[in-house]
Amino acid sequence: MNKFRLFPAGETISSLIWLLFLLIPMMSLYPYDTFLKQIAGLSLLLFAWFYRNTLFDGKYFIYWIVLQYLIALFYVLTLGFIQLFMFPAWKLGFSKIRNRTFWQLFILQIILMTIGLIFGPVRYPVLGGGDQLVMTIGFSLFTLVAPLAGQEFYHQQEQRKQYYQANKRMEGVIKGEERNRIARELHDSLGQSLSVMTIKLDLAQKILYKKPALVENELKEIETISRSTLKTVREIVSDMRQRTVAEELIDVNQALTAAKIILTTENEELAAELVPPQQTEFSGILREAVTNIVRHSKASYCTIAFQKAQNYLQVSIKDNGIGTKDIITGNGLTGMKERIEKINGSFVIQEDKGTLLRFNIPLKEVEND
Repeated sequence: MNKFRLFPAGETISSLIWLLFLLIPMMSLYPYDTFLKQIAGLSLLLFAWFYRNTLFDGKYFIYWIVLQYLIALFYVLTLGFIQLFMFPAWKLGFSKIRNRTFWQLFILQIILMTIGLIFGPVRYPVLGGGDQLVMTIGFSLFTLVAPLAGQEFYHQQEQRKQYYQANKRMEGVIKGEERNRIARELHDSLGQSLSVMTIKLDLAQKILYKKPALVENELKEIETISRSTLKTVREIVSDMRQRTVAEELIDVNQALTAAKIILTTENEELAAELVPPQQTEFSGILREAVTNIVRHSKASYCTIAFQKAQNYLQVSIKDNGIGTKDIITGNGLTGMKERIEKINGSFVIQEDKGTLLRFNIPLKEVEND
């Protein structure tokens, strides 16, 4: 048995805010001293319930929308109140119905609004009174645009979700490929070396007493293979420790999203021009900078921009937080300075409606220590 929910999960506050607008016609109807006002009050309660039902996008979504249209038309024709059309109009834009059904409901909305505007007392409405033609035109224009704007906004939301899911899948693919690569290297290099060492140790054990002189040669060869294998292991470990800026940006995006900070990037493909040691060091710089933004900036937006200038890669990291006034030297700045100097780069901190970090990195190979 499904648990009853008054509103969809995560939409309680926004739904209540929308329903608060129904207090305007409800208060305008008071006192409910005529049969028309009593019918209008009951219709308003039904309208609120129908609107609540559309929030769940169930199989009866179309019927709930049409019932709202009819009640809204009743309010326009009898009371001159056009505003109720806003509720189904806005929700229509955020629905998951087929495109054809969307346009059919949208056209139906236009027809019903037109009927209400022509035949209803919209200039001198029963609710509110006075000449409200300007207000009626304003609400009508908003109601006409709302489904289209809502649909566009909804599509953008869905695209962002798809991009996020695609990034998660790509991250999984990258990690899987990396695991497979390491497994192949371990099998091809260590597996062969250890097999040879095992054979030679087995041979040395068999000839230890029969031909002692040959054992020394076998042990020397085993030592040589062992040293070569150790060198291979170190190379594999060193390669595993290397990290690209593209990989770091995935983690950076996740960290900022968790902190409800919107990230935008510009020309991030230019980071691929950095050589592996630079990639690794600047990935650490990115991590430190974003950690500071999350912990100390109180920002809501962050922009990371890459730009190529002659033989340098220029990177700026900007947020719209509290700026540099409360900055503390120890907040990862020392680590960033050490890392950027290691790749012969430089960076400065500026105040620009928030904090702005500018990095200059030479596009040339850096020797490993």
